[in-house]
Amino acid sequence: MKKILVPTDFSRPAENALQTALAVAKAFGASIELLHVLEISSSSNIDVTGGPSNVESLTDFVEVHEGIKLAKKHLDSSFKLHDVASSGVQVEQNIRLGSVLRQIIEFVETNGVDMVIMGTNGASGLDEYLLGTNTDKLIRRINVPVLAVHDPVPDQQFKKIVLPTTTYDKEDNLLRVVKAFQEKFNSTLYLLRVNTPLHFLPDKRSLEMLREYAVHHKLTNYEVHVYSHTEEEDGIQDFADMIEADMIAMSTSATKGLRKIIGGSVTKEIVNRSRRPVLTMRMDDQ
Repeated sequence: MKKILVPTDFSRPAENALQTALAVAKAFGASIELLHVLEISSSSNIDVTGGPSNVESLTDFVEVHEGIKLAKKHLDSSFKLHDVASSGVQVEQNIRLGSVLRQIIEFVETNGVDMVIMGTNGASGLDEYLLGTNTDKLIRRINVPVLAVHDPVPDQQFKKIVLPTTTYDKEDNLLRVVKAFQEKFNSTLYLLRVNTPLHFLPDKRSLEMLREYAVHHKLTNYEVHVYSHTEEEDGIQDFADMIEADMIAMSTSATKGLRKIIGGSVTKEIVNRSRRPVLTMRMDDQ
């Protein structure tokens, strides 16, 4: 992992995401691209450097020019807040114009981004594409992991990672990232199956399946757990709370939308409700 993209709307969760990204970048020896997208009402193509443009009206130009000045001020403030200059991490500032979702996807595809780390429940556009249906669109269209951050991780360590799984999903892509985090942060992986009244398996069989899954994927430093609850997403959250997990890792499908662990849009619910970081990655649907 060499390049991390951090989209920002300058909200508290977005600043928490940058704080987390700095810790991840240090561990992996990666650089960070800090991106703010300035959404404009018109379809004008405006050069953010102040050069020639095809602005349709003076009002558009003034609005965008002032927006860029304010964005640069906020980006500089973020640098000072996190003491980026002394962090030892290379961080580049970027401002783009247009649709937030479209600009993030384009940036990922054209700049060799290896991971996106973003805040959840931001004050403006971030929550619109991270939470709800746009999360599905983003992850299905980019082949890089997305780490959603609400609150920062204590001491910026990822010692305990929960991986809820049905053991049937093609999660090779996600597991590659999880293994990398394990290596860099000396993490323990907690493989979890949530038993519900509607979708129940005996604990013995569930544990056997989880162990087989671990052997098949050549996992190390892991534990297997079965947790009973009436709802999958609540069971995942409760288990993560119980062990004081630092991260939850879950897959999504590139073709079928947000992954369903037996029933319900569980990944979306976890990203929406969790205050701890949630790592999502597109499944290998081949």
